[in-house]
Amino acid sequence: MEKLLLARQQSKAQAGWLEKQASQVASQVASQVASTSFFDEDAWLTRQRQPEAGSPAEAAGKEEGSFSQEVWTPAASWEAEEDLEQSLLAEIESEQELGKEGRRAMEARMVTIEERMLPMFEALPKNEYGKLGHPSVRYMLHRFFVQEHGWFIEGLYTEGAALNTSSPSRTLKDRVPMFVEGLFERRLGGRGFDIHEIAVLVAIVENSVHSEAQATLKSTFKALDLSLSKDYDVEQVDLLIQIYMSGFVLNTNMSSVSSAFLSQQINTIESMYPTWPRAKEFFLQVRVDQAPGKVTFSFTEISAIVRQLVDTFGTFQGKQCQGLKSSLTALERKGSSGCVNLPDFYNKGLKADSNWLFVETPEFLRHIGVLDEADPKNPRLLSANYINSPTNCLAPTGYYMVCCHNECDDILGQLEGQLRKPAATPQEILTALRSTSGSSSSLRAGQLALGLRQRLHEVADYHDGHVPIHGRLFAQWLHHVFPHECQYPHLSGSKHPQWVEDFEEETGKNVQMTDEQMASFVANASITLAPKASKTLSADVGSCAPWQQEEELFASIPHARPLHELENDPHVWNVSAGIAFLAAASTLFITMLRSCKSVLSLKPESKMLQI
Repeated sequence: MEKLLLARQQSKAQAGWLEKQASQVASQVASQVASTSFFDEDAWLTRQRQPEAGSPAEAAGKEEGSFSQEVWTPAASWEAEEDLEQSLLAEIESEQELGKEGRRAMEARMVTIEERMLPMFEALPKNEYGKLGHPSVRYMLHRFFVQEHGWFIEGLYTEGAALNTSSPSRTLKDRVPMFVEGLFERRLGGRGFDIHEIAVLVAIVENSVHSEAQATLKSTFKALDLSLSKDYDVEQVDLLIQIYMSGFVLNTNMSSVSSAFLSQQINTIESMYPTWPRAKEFFLQVRVDQAPGKVTFSFTEISAIVRQLVDTFGTFQGKQCQGLKSSLTALERKGSSGCVNLPDFYNKGLKADSNWLFVETPEFLRHIGVLDEADPKNPRLLSANYINSPTNCLAPTGYYMVCCHNECDDILGQLEGQLRKPAATPQEILTALRSTSGSSSSLRAGQLALGLRQRLHEVADYHDGHVPIHGRLFAQWLHHVFPHECQYPHLSGSKHPQWVEDFEEETGKNVQMTDEQMASFVANASITLAPKASKTLSADVGSCAPWQQEEELFASIPHARPLHELENDPHVWNVSAGIAFLAAASTLFITMLRSCKSVLSLKPESKMLQI
């Protein structure tokens, strides 16, 4: 790993120049923002995406006080991967005081990130340059952060929203200097991102989250009037971690609370977060794993424990949703796997006999894409969509949430690891699925329902014999195969994956129903029979959701070689030259034929007699 990092560093000839220019730009931006009452960042980013006017020499001659992108970077540097990495790391190092050790750790982390993302990257469709564009980068980032940390980051979680809702670089907003966000935005608008550049972006986001956790921990020490230079014993550390994590779970602003408030918060948190007893066991295990045998801890060592907790708490929280899955499965009626009748859902909410509150209004459930209303008289809740919806998330920061673990991502990840390509034949997919850990015994035995096998072949026929594994139709097929694990994929732009607070603020309506409202809904619900099987699928197929024959892809799958490879292929040039020669010869031959035909078509005239 060290040799790999050293090789990268030695190949970066322009890194020093870019670092110097980045530093100048950062100071220019700071001075402009300080002297201006309002700075429109969206307008600035729009300007950066527009074509450049003038040459770098002309840009360099502009007034020193005006901020121009051309001043601090040549056009070629947008495509220089090593320079991009070094300029970003240099800026982050100066902004967040990483130091050489921190920067070295961040570079090592990027190598690990690349290794973990490689199967997914190989399976996603690329453009003609072998890179990913906006939707694919956003999708890949979302999948990685959820799998790695259980983080659902604002701007990346877009289930049911339009595919081009936002740029993945906007996840950096307010987390890094403005020019860094603009740099990523500009690069995405060009040739796109390769795996190394995505790893840089991931490392930046992770470092930003850790820096925020470090600042919050210091605020916790200050609120409790504790010294940062003192060592603490095991009991004190365990209590301190619980206090910190209670604020993390409840999104408490630690810089504005008192010691008395924190004491009351930890005494009452179980009423607001019923899984707190299991969470405390998790905190203890992380502390033991992080520092086995330790009996006293410094602030630095406590900070390392907190860092690990922030990295892994989302994964812990996601696993708690198995209880929610079991509760919903128990409510299903015969013949409707993955679906729950809405009156049954509210009846369970009235009983209040679990850690989960089934109280969301039909309007909110419809808004976030959880209801199937193919039969308006019998609305049903899609279990997998509900489990993975924002309603079951915690909001430790305004930047990301921790939500239920998406088991379908595990299934798709195993498929990606085995296929290593963006599209495959139905037989290849079925063979790969049989060996995934999420497959049922019948699927592993090759006994998939005939209706679903036919559907998979229909999807393949739609795409000339191969099924894109990141398309909407394949996601819909996975939902019917794994109705308890995989969400039903709504058409983009049809639903709004909105957080509870945002919905209430935007609509002025409460998300939760009262006991009286739920009781009234159950009492007034019309008597319905057991859900009928879908008309478009055979009766032995799982989900109640209808089949929609509409496809959406993150990116088109090229069937030809990338353009830049064709441009440099000597065989292509030889064939092109031959075709050009044949075309010229054919043109000449056709012209000669036309001339001959014209001559032959002339009628002979009688000769004049000489007298």
